Amino acid sequence: MELWTGLVCLVANPDCEDFRRFGGGKGAYVHVVAWAESRSHFEARVKATAEQLDCFLREIEEVELLEIKMRGEDYPEGFLDMRRTANSQRNDAVFGTFHT
Repeated sequence: MELWTGLVCLVANPDCEDFRRFGGGKGAYVHVVAWAESRSHFEARVKATAEQLDCFLREIEEVELLEIKMRGEDYPEGFLDMRRTANSQRNDAVFGTFHT
């Protein structure tokens, strides 16, 4: 297993009453980091976690190994904390800041 990352677009599940995760917005973009065996495994883990948060996964972009993403200079600073959290909580998908 390796650490993967992607930029995820989430929308609120319309069946969820009193949903407030995105403030007044209907959706958000967020970087996610998770341990996975492959790209498809990563995407399935993110989708399952989003559903636990009463959200639907609308799209996922920029999926790649975290190690490769962090070789460049343009990765979000939050990836450092997300990687640390993912290393200590290997069964969880780690979400960054939600951008509405």
